Amino acid sequence: MNELENRSVRHRYVILGVFLAGFMVFFVSVLFKLQILNGQAYREQITNQTERSYPIKASRGEIFDTYGRPMVTNRMGYYIRIQDVGADDATLNDTIAVLLDIVEKHDVEFVDEFPIKGKPVDFYFEKDREKNIKEWKRENDFSDNDTPSKILDSLAEEYGILSKYTGELRRNIVAVRYEMEKKQFGITNPYTFATDVTIEVVHQVSERSFEMTGVSVEIEPVRQYVNGALAVHILGRTGLIYAEEYEKMKKDGYGMNDIIGKDGIEKELEGYLKGKDGSMVVQQNKKGSVEKVLSEVPPTTENYAVLTIDSKLQEVTETALMENIAAAREDKGYDAYSGAAIAVDVKTGGVLAIASYPSYDPEIYTESYDDMLKDETKPLFNRALGGAYTPGSTFKPLVAIAALEEGIISPTGTITCDGVYKYYAPSYQPTCLIWKSGGTHGPLNVSEAIGVSCNCFFYEAGRLVGIDNINKYAKAFGLGEETGIELYEELGIVAGPKYRERLNMEWYPGDVLQAAIGQSDNMFTPAQLVSYITTFLNKGTRKQLHIIKEIRAYETDEIVYEAEPEILSEMKIKDSTYEAVKDGMRRVTEDGTASAVFGDFPVAVGGKTGTAEVSRGSDNVLFVGFAPYDDPQIAVAVVIEHGASSRYAAKIGRAIFETYLGLGGVVDGVALPNRILR
Repeated sequence: MNELENRSVRHRYVILGVFLAGFMVFFVSVLFKLQILNGQAYREQITNQTERSYPIKASRGEIFDTYGRPMVTNRMGYYIRIQDVGADDATLNDTIAVLLDIVEKHDVEFVDEFPIKGKPVDFYFEKDREKNIKEWKRENDFSDNDTPSKILDSLAEEYGILSKYTGELRRNIVAVRYEMEKKQFGITNPYTFATDVTIEVVHQVSERSFEMTGVSVEIEPVRQYVNGALAVHILGRTGLIYAEEYEKMKKDGYGMNDIIGKDGIEKELEGYLKGKDGSMVVQQNKKGSVEKVLSEVPPTTENYAVLTIDSKLQEVTETALMENIAAAREDKGYDAYSGAAIAVDVKTGGVLAIASYPSYDPEIYTESYDDMLKDETKPLFNRALGGAYTPGSTFKPLVAIAALEEGIISPTGTITCDGVYKYYAPSYQPTCLIWKSGGTHGPLNVSEAIGVSCNCFFYEAGRLVGIDNINKYAKAFGLGEETGIELYEELGIVAGPKYRERLNMEWYPGDVLQAAIGQSDNMFTPAQLVSYITTFLNKGTRKQLHIIKEIRAYETDEIVYEAEPEILSEMKIKDSTYEAVKDGMRRVTEDGTASAVFGDFPVAVGGKTGTAEVSRGSDNVLFVGFAPYDDPQIAVAVVIEHGASSRYAAKIGRAIFETYLGLGGVVDGVALPNRILR
C-alpha cells in the first residue's frame, strides 16, 4: 500500500471517530435531559398514566311475543363506577360520601345489598333475610349476639370511616365499602355504585369531580320493558350479579359487574340472552379519567327469544282481571284485592296469556322493594303459578270423568237430588245449594248435574267412584302435578288418605263427599286447573304447558332452540265421556251459573264456575272454560281471591274469549327481525 492510500485510510478513520464522538455526545446529552433535567416530570407522567382493559357490555337479547311484537328491548343508560386508583381509606370514604350526597338529592337509588337497614337508633336486619342472618354473621366473623349497631361500628372502624360521618350516611358508606369488598374491588375490577342514573346525576358527578377520586360515568345497555308492568311476573327482571351468584357463575365467564336475569324468563333464558362482551384498552390518568382509547373489540348480541304469549291478549287479560277484582270489591267481595288468570292453546299447550294481580313495575323494582314486601296483597307473588286454591265446583267435571270412565254412571243414567244427601248418619248429611231456597234438583244425568252444579249428584258419584279413583284421574289430568311450564310452580294438594298421612291425620269415608265437590284438602294452581281442562279437551292426553316458543340467532335467524313440548301423561277417555262432560259445561254457560255472563255471547262456549269457602273473609271464586264449543282452541282458568260471586271470574273468561276469537277487533302481527311473519 503506497503513502497516498495510507493517508486516505487514516482520513476515513478520523471522520468515523469524529462522527462516533459526536453521536455519543448527542446520546449522552439526550439521556441527561431525560433522566436528569426532565426525569422527575417523565416519572410523574408514567406514574400518572396507566393502561387498563375493561369489558364493553353487550346488550341482552330481546324478547318478543308470538306475533313479533317487542316485549323487552334495550336502551342505553348511565352507570356510575368507582375505579381503584390506589386511594387510601379516607379518600375513598370521602368520594363515596360525595356520591351518596348526589344520589340522595336526586332521589336515585345506589346499589345497596347490605342486610342492615334503617336509621340511627333503629337499625335492623332486612326482613326477608332474617332467616339467613346467623349464617351471614358467621361468614363475616360476627357473634350471634352482635346487634346491627355493633356490627356497623365494627365495620366502620375496619374501613377507616372517621367520626365526621355519622348516622345514616355512616351506615351507607359502610354498605358501599362492604359491597366493594364482597365484589373484590381492585385495579382490574371497578365497583358499580349506581345503575341507570339520570342525566342530572351525571351532570352533578361531572361538576363535583374535583371532590372525588376514581369516579367514572359509563354508558351501558339497560333493559327496557316496552309495556311497563305487562307480564312482569313471567318476563321477570334483571339486576347486578350478587357476590354469591358470581361465585357460581364466574366459571361461565361472568364478571362482578355483570347484569343477569334475576327471575322469570330473564333468568330461565340467561344462557341464551346474555350477549358476548367486547373489550377496550384505555390509558388513564392518576384520578382514573380516560385519556386515550388504545384498542377496542366491539360486543355482540347473539340471540333473541320468542314467547307463546300474545301481548294484546295479555293486556286484555290483565285489564279484565284488575277491573273485575275492583267490581267484586264494590259488590259482595269487600276484601277482593287479588287474583290470577291463564289462557292456553288447547292444541299445543302454549300459554297465550298469564296474569297475576296485583303486579309491579320492573323499572322501579329497587326503589319500591321495601314497600312491596310490606304490602299485604303481595304484588311480587305470581299467583298463576304459585297460588294454590280450593277449586270448588270446577272440580266436578273431573269427578264426572272418573265416574263415567269407571262405569259407575252412564251418560244417560240419573241420580236423584233430594236436596239433602242422607247416605250417612243424620250427624253428617250435607246439602245441595238449592236446598237453601227449599228446592231440589230431582233426577239428573251427568250433563244436567254439571250444568246446575248439583252437589248431591256429585256426593253420590264421588262416594261410588271412591277417593282412590278420583285421585287417579286427578293426577292423570294434571291436578297436583307439574304442568311442565318453564318457571317455578307450586304442586298443590290432592285430597285423600296419602295427604292426610303426611299430616298424621285420619281420612274418613265421608271425607270423599267434600273432596268430590272440590272442597276438603284439594288445592290447585290456576296453571294446573287450565292444564286439567286442556287435558280433557284433548281426550286424556296431557300436554306440557310452555311459554317459550323459540330462540333465534340475530345474524342468521337460525333457530337455536325450538319448543317441542312433551306429552306428560295419557289416559284416553271414551268419546261418550267427552261429549257428556263437554255438554254439561256448555249448559253452565247457556243455562247455568255463567249464563248471565255468556247468555248473549255470539259463539258457543263451555265453562264451569266454582265457589270455595275460605277460613276468613269472602269466598274465593273461580271459572274454567274453553272456546269455541265445536272446535276448542283456547282454555282458561281464573281465580279471584275473596271475589264472593263467580260471575266476576266468568267475566274475565269472556273478555279473553272475545279477544282471542276476534270479536273485539283484529289481532295485529309484527314481523320478527330478519323474518317474515308466519
